[in-house]
Amino acid sequence: MSLFNQKPRQQKRKRKAFGPWRQIREEKRPFIFRVTPAKKKIESGNKVKLPIPSFTTFAVVILTAVISFVALNWKDLDINTENMRVSPPSELSGAKDHTIKYATTGVPNIFMPKTAQEGTSDAEIEAEMVSALPAESAEDNYHGMLLTFEWQLYKVQRNDTVSGIAQKFDVSVGAIIASNEIRNARKLQEGVVLRIPNIDGIPYQVKRGDSLSKISVSHNIPLEVILDVNDIKSDNIKQGETIFLPGARMNDIDLRLSLGDLFMYPLSAKYITSGYGMRKDPKTGVLQFHGGIDFRGKTGTTIMASMDGVVSVVGENRLYGKYIIISHSNGYKTLYGHMSAYSVKQGDRVARGRKIGEVGNTGYSTGPHLHFGIYDKNNRMVNPLELLN
Repeated sequence: MSLFNQKPRQQKRKRKAFGPWRQIREEKRPFIFRVTPAKKKIESGNKVKLPIPSFTTFAVVILTAVISFVALNWKDLDINTENMRVSPPSELSGAKDHTIKYATTGVPNIFMPKTAQEGTSDAEIEAEMVSALPAESAEDNYHGMLLTFEWQLYKVQRNDTVSGIAQKFDVSVGAIIASNEIRNARKLQEGVVLRIPNIDGIPYQVKRGDSLSKISVSHNIPLEVILDVNDIKSDNIKQGETIFLPGARMNDIDLRLSLGDLFMYPLSAKYITSGYGMRKDPKTGVLQFHGGIDFRGKTGTTIMASMDGVVSVVGENRLYGKYIIISHSNGYKTLYGHMSAYSVKQGDRVARGRKIGEVGNTGYSTGPHLHFGIYDKNNRMVNPLELLN
């Protein structure tokens, strides 16, 4: 019975090997301890393990850096920290050049210091601008920076042109035209004396309700510049007074009008049968004034708008027969008479060169032709040949 009461002897189990050891034992390979180099990647399954530098490597790197740092002789290095300072740019650098450039070219952005926006007095602003100028010009104040404005006289020579004179005096064509109220720049008369400004710009006639402040804003010219150029001490100006606006430009329409680039011929054929001015009546032979020019044309020939505008009248009378009047944005009007047919109606906006009707023989006429007339801003007749391109 004792044999049965005794606990059965337990046999010691052999542990199963896992991982690579299991593979080594199965292949009955002897155990070999290997040291893997630090730069070599160890692959285990599908995972890649990056090598981690040892403490010895870190120590070597740190020791090398310390030795190099100590080896340098810092006393021999000339490091001037004063030269390393970055000074903020002067707000008034080149103020004088900028102002003179404005006076001669008309650039509207005149430079003012930031303190002008902070409620600083005019005296302090002026002092700030003067202090920022170079030493040789520090005594000059802001008002003395502008060139002195004056008129120059020039006598037109043979073969002179407005553009040539403008180039000679370094001003714009508009400055010469506006300063001398030239209506036709293509017909300069020899011997005529022109007044030419020494600063580019145009004269301006003060209108009712105008003030220098309003003129300054509307023409984008600093008030200080207008005061200096015209030697004005206050904002008080009178209606009808003429002042000079430096840098201002002549109205584009008026400029093109004077240059003859505004109106085009209403017919493609430019054969004129009767001019502007006094002439003998074609039917009675009596000397009468002819307020336009007549173009020869066959009945049905296309008549074109001479300039952009709005058709203000489409009518018929005994003198002009069927006629059209077009009003233009600059106040001018064009008249087209003796038409045989209309292509537009009253209120239509037409572009330069658009067909408005056809040549005919209606009204007081001796044959097919077009009577063409131009009226200025004051409804006065103008010789079309002075304005046609």
